[in-house]
Amino acid sequence: MRLKVTLGVVLLVASASLAVAQITSATISGTIKDETGGVLPGVDVVISNLDTGLTRNAVTDANGYFTVPGLPPGKYETRASLQGFRTGVQSGITLQVAQQAGLNFVLSVGATQESITVTGESALVETRSSALSAIVLEKTIEELPLNGRNYITLATLQPGITQFTEKSGTAPATRGVQLNINGMGGRSNSFLMDGANIRGYAGLATVTAADTTLGVETIQEFRVVTNAFSADYGRAMGGVVSIATKSGSNQVHGSGFEFFRDSRMDAPNYFDVGDPPPLTRHQFGGTVGGPIQKNRIFFFGGYERLQEDLGMTILTAVPTAAARAGTVNPVVRPYLDLYPLPNGRDLGPGIGQYNYQFTRPTRENFAQARIDIELSDKDSLFVRHTYDGSHQIYPIATGTIQTTSLPQFFTRGTSDNQFLTVEEKRTFNPTLLNTARFSTSLLAYVQYAQNSLSTPLSFFPEAPFMGTIQIGGLGQLGNDNISPSNQNIDYWTWSDDVTYTRGKHLLKTGGLAEHSYADKLTTVNSRGLYTFPNLAQFLAGTPSRFQGVLPCGVLTRRRASSLFGFYVQDDYRVTSGLTLNLGARYEFFTLPKDKDGRDAYLPDLLAPATVAGGPFVNPSLRNVSPRFGFAWDVGGNGRTSIRGGSGLYYDTDNPYASSLGFAIPSWPFAPSVNFTGTAIPFPTPVWPSTTTTSSLNLRMLDDHIKQPMGWTYNVNMQRELVR
Repeated sequence: MRLKVTLGVVLLVASASLAVAQITSATISGTIKDETGGVLPGVDVVISNLDTGLTRNAVTDANGYFTVPGLPPGKYETRASLQGFRTGVQSGITLQVAQQAGLNFVLSVGATQESITVTGESALVETRSSALSAIVLEKTIEELPLNGRNYITLATLQPGITQFTEKSGTAPATRGVQLNINGMGGRSNSFLMDGANIRGYAGLATVTAADTTLGVETIQEFRVVTNAFSADYGRAMGGVVSIATKSGSNQVHGSGFEFFRDSRMDAPNYFDVGDPPPLTRHQFGGTVGGPIQKNRIFFFGGYERLQEDLGMTILTAVPTAAARAGTVNPVVRPYLDLYPLPNGRDLGPGIGQYNYQFTRPTRENFAQARIDIELSDKDSLFVRHTYDGSHQIYPIATGTIQTTSLPQFFTRGTSDNQFLTVEEKRTFNPTLLNTARFSTSLLAYVQYAQNSLSTPLSFFPEAPFMGTIQIGGLGQLGNDNISPSNQNIDYWTWSDDVTYTRGKHLLKTGGLAEHSYADKLTTVNSRGLYTFPNLAQFLAGTPSRFQGVLPCGVLTRRRASSLFGFYVQDDYRVTSGLTLNLGARYEFFTLPKDKDGRDAYLPDLLAPATVAGGPFVNPSLRNVSPRFGFAWDVGGNGRTSIRGGSGLYYDTDNPYASSLGFAIPSWPFAPSVNFTGTAIPFPTPVWPSTTTTSSLNLRMLDDHIKQPMGWTYNVNMQRELVR
């Protein structure tokens, strides 16, 4: 006799809700019925990971419903068995990061030893969550071309997302490729790797001195959530990028790669003099993963190196020989001699074009190691460590003649980033799961000026390098005016999340505590910046402006603050076709504390003096964020859904720490001057005569600063046209 079983499967691929708080786990839930449509309580459900042998058990409740949360992304098989019914087996289940998958069985009467295996097809209609999101699968990451192998750029495949590059000083792009999600800025996004925060400076995605995001071979997949994400996700009002890294399995797998390019394959462009600039680029590495102990302990590791020497043609403007032969103030001569003679076209009276080639060396090393351990049938643990170190030497060239310097001046950028995540899951019973996590991010970036001068030619005796000279119509002399600078930021995060299934409710609650410490050196104009309106005034030694931080200034800042977040979320299955996503989140930070007491407070413009420290008003203490959403399976067959959701979201970047008072030290610890007029001494600045106009820049922290927030909402309909 031919056996027959009906099996309904809804696997959500295009978009899915966020399962367990701030982690990459997936959830399987569904209803089991008999052939007459009656629900079947007491059915044993066993879900098995085909790669690692992990098994999770559940039992259907009085409504025939089951839920299994906390499943790592991967390939699964599900078995449903009940005495007097044939066992139903569903194979071909691929769970994705932060996915809620619906799995409905219809069991037929028969012997339990008899089983029917059915391979389901993935559906494109979301019927359980109001969140708007999309998954970038491992296949997409591997097969689509990636310029520079930066996997974050694949997020732009989703509607509403564009990318941009945010620069810092004269570096090519030391804050890398960032995402603009539905109009929100790059600082309004949250980046998670295996549930741990990996955001960098000022809330941007973590990048390196080489302007890269390496490690694509270690990424399994990632999900980008753009609207109406649930209360278990906070930290941002823009979007959430949740990344899942690869782990080992019972089979040994590995990969190796090498990408190579050099200038012999390039043609010269219009501005190149002779042959095209030299280029040699090697990007290579590999991965390996497998079992240490079958079905129990697994490992995975990856390494990638970028080694590039990029030739660049730089265009600037220099004085001609005729200009140098005229009357020149003797104090100007050492600086004038830094300019080479023109080798290009004439640009005007006394000025000619100068082109030169600069080879920009870049070196970066990325390494990642992960260990997964099944401690018991109820406990699992994983540890992951990621390291990324890089350095790059680049010219002073920002796109305009007046801020493009000479080959003697260049800048070195160095970054060193490390991430550690430890996560433990405990399944107390089929309805109760606890996830505890600790993570740390140690981020360091240093930018400092270098030159090949035989004498310092500095404006201040205390300055080791020459300052900056900008001349109207000519290329810049000296390095950029923000070096040296550094930013060291450490994050230490503890979180715990509980998932509890009770009847039609999938309840989630938890909290996190994060301590951050930032050590920053900012040196805007610390070596002095002279401005000359034209070549003639430069030759005469009569600047029109001088800007600088007085040598007595203290340019470092060391601040610490903490972030706390608590949430509750209820995914309430009202009927088999209607789910409500209800939640609330409370997230606040402590006021940043300067370790050296260098925060200045001005209570009143008429007050006789500033007050160190505060008091400041904490804008985050009332940051309660409600979340609401619904998902309706219109026909009950998973082919048409109407969804909607709304929520209040806050940027949890501390607005005090990221304000101008953090970027540039405040009075009285870093007094800066701005002189204008016709009697400014050059090249050693002293207090000028009364024929000049001067001002002292006073930089303060707003004691009532507001925190960015925004409401987001969506209503949409999905319809599967062809199956």
